[in-house]
Amino acid sequence: MGVILSFMLSVIPATNKFFSIRTFTVSSSLMAIFTYKRDWFDEKYGLVSRYHIGMNYSVIFYLIIIITVTLSLMFFYPILKSQGLKFAAIMFISQYIPVIFMLLRLKVFSDENCPVKKTDNFGNEYWKNTLGYNPIIYYLISFPFTMIIALSLYNYTTNILSSSYLTSNLLYLILSLTILFILLSPDFLDKVLPFDLRTWKGTGQLIVLIVVILSILRWFII
Repeated sequence: MGVILSFMLSVIPATNKFFSIRTFTVSSSLMAIFTYKRDWFDEKYGLVSRYHIGMNYSVIFYLIIIITVTLSLMFFYPILKSQGLKFAAIMFISQYIPVIFMLLRLKVFSDENCPVKKTDNFGNEYWKNTLGYNPIIYYLISFPFTMIIALSLYNYTTNILSSSYLTSNLLYLILSLTILFILLSPDFLDKVLPFDLRTWKGTGQLIVLIVVILSILRWFII
């Protein structure tokens, strides 16, 4: 944690460090309480998963919310001072787009999708535990599209008088939102893609597909 804090302080202007330290301290204190009372939380809320090593996916998602809130508050003031209110507000709001969408589909990003029914060579059905739809993975792969959404929205509102520039940024905004919502609907993707996203292999293939999509978007944007 000390290394993370040192890195953040090295990239944040001196005038904004107090705000960042305060936000980081509050979040670290909450995480310390959570870690110290983990057994109590586990007994009361069932933190540990029955299907995979580590915490329940629902618990992990709520930790993602805490991290998102922490980072958005930590970097809002520095961005406000360096880039202005509009850019800071757009970056702040954009960070919550994938979180809100995942929250609305929380059942998808839960341990319920880890066990998968399989059939052996003799036709017997059995249940096999898989990766499922890990919320950390889908939160991370949504990040590039979240940034494109933020930049497109900023450029769209900044260059609203330029019709050609306005059209292109609106296109990037709509396209990125569409891709983001599709990526955060892995249960739907599983019905159309030829590989199973609930496995490590299928998730790896999805990441390769995303890299290709980002490369294509980058070529058009540039």
